[in-house]
Amino acid sequence: MFQALGTHGPELSPTMGLVLDVVLLGFAFLLLAGPNRRSVHDVVLMATLVVSVSLLRVVMQPLPNVQPVTLACLLIGAQLGARRGAAFAVMVAMLSNFFMGDGWWTIFQAAGWATVAVFGSRFSLVVDGVYNSGRTCLAAILSAFIFDFIVSLSILDGTFGAVEFMVYLANGIPFDALHALGNLTFAIWFGVWFSGLIAPRPSLETLEYTVVDGHGIHG
Repeated sequence: MFQALGTHGPELSPTMGLVLDVVLLGFAFLLLAGPNRRSVHDVVLMATLVVSVSLLRVVMQPLPNVQPVTLACLLIGAQLGARRGAAFAVMVAMLSNFFMGDGWWTIFQAAGWATVAVFGSRFSLVVDGVYNSGRTCLAAILSAFIFDFIVSLSILDGTFGAVEFMVYLANGIPFDALHALGNLTFAIWFGVWFSGLIAPRPSLETLEYTVVDGHGIHG
């Protein structure tokens, strides 16, 4: 199952890596499946976001712990809901780690970003279509520490004691601060634009109902 101990926990064998990817992908599709039918626009938007943000993470890999995925998960959770935000988180973790290195830690990265998406859906970052910059900046900072703590749990393979784990967390504080600073920068520079990009669009059925209802009342 495990081949070696990596930076963020044990590395998986090829077979277990494949099993992990299948389980995560199945979980992502389960989250996306729902009673409401997704429009072509929704499907294309989600696929575009997953590919674009994954590519951005791979390109920005040389920057220490600057994670553009975190703010994206936060805002997608706020705009599109916890389920789609969590599904986005899982798929980005899978796709980007395909190029950056897959392993046990992928589970914790997916869980960390999914938690951020749920956090974003509960933090009232966008109310009635109005983007709250102050709340988003605060949530972006907090999300860095939430995500990094969850990912840190991947190192607990039975060889780490409580003291060693606390030392590990303390050594990671500078990287947590860089993550928080990166999130804050993304929120200030791109938050409003990204929020508008992923804002829910009314479905064709909703538009038709609005038109028909309007004619029925005022016609």
